[in-house]
Amino acid sequence: MVFTLWAIVTIIFFMFRLIPADPASLLIDSSFTPEAKEQLRAYWGLDKPVLTQYFIYLGNLLQGDLGTSFFYRVPVMDVLGPFLLNSLVLMIPAVTLSTLLAVAIGGFLGWRRGSFLERWGLIIPLVLYSIPIYWLGLLALMVFAFGLRWLPASGMRELGYQADTILEVYLSADFVRHLILPMLTATLYFMASPLLLMRTSMIEVRHEDFLDVIRAKGVSEGTIIRHAMGNALLPVVTYLAFLSTIVVAGSVLLETVFAWPGMGRALVDSITALDYPLAQAAFFLWSGSVVVTYFLVDLLYYRLDPRISVR
Repeated sequence: MVFTLWAIVTIIFFMFRLIPADPASLLIDSSFTPEAKEQLRAYWGLDKPVLTQYFIYLGNLLQGDLGTSFFYRVPVMDVLGPFLLNSLVLMIPAVTLSTLLAVAIGGFLGWRRGSFLERWGLIIPLVLYSIPIYWLGLLALMVFAFGLRWLPASGMRELGYQADTILEVYLSADFVRHLILPMLTATLYFMASPLLLMRTSMIEVRHEDFLDVIRAKGVSEGTIIRHAMGNALLPVVTYLAFLSTIVVAGSVLLETVFAWPGMGRALVDSITALDYPLAQAAFFLWSGSVVVTYFLVDLLYYRLDPRISVR
């Protein structure tokens, strides 16, 4: 995991240095004298060789310093903190709800293999699986925001809304109204793949010998289904790690469509503004969250399947 994070940091650092534009153009005014321009470049460390900048960046990163934003002129975590919180408020409920619905609906469809509900119940997840998240978001906006006018179309609060505390921001009725549409879109999109995977896994498990043994004991149908779902969950748990990468990519598109002030929007804006420290920090936080998720899923898989050992 540590090696993977180092590789990600290295790729991110040099990837932005391949951009032909000069980030110093954001910092230096055309009216500055040549001496003032060089002094400002030296202050931001842009006068040093790229390799020297890389080792300085690694050293600062090990100390928890992600740099100072070129555009905002403050530490990047001061900028990304609110954006990160906004993304977590949106994505954590969406991913949790989509996973729970996928396990429940997929398990039911797999257990009822061949039934009327199973045949027709596959249509919706297949449709959701085949369309991109931004197109689904646009459909949601057309129907619920512009057509029925039930929900707001963008942002996370009405213009002019003022909140004195963080609780007033995230627990207000106005915020909930703005949250519903992007969270509904994310839930439907993220639910499709694990639902289909859970259904397939349930079909494979429902004829296993251990279920015949449990059934011979005279237990209820619900108990049998519960045991079957416990074993069918293993592929879904593995998929959750891959889902984290989809969430990262999807958040950029989703937050752009709904003008949600989250990490995805911050990442796009920082790249557009050539704000190297801010873009690097955003990439690193997203990538680090994916790597940590893979690690946690490995541990969870070990807990669910006693045949797997950590040694």
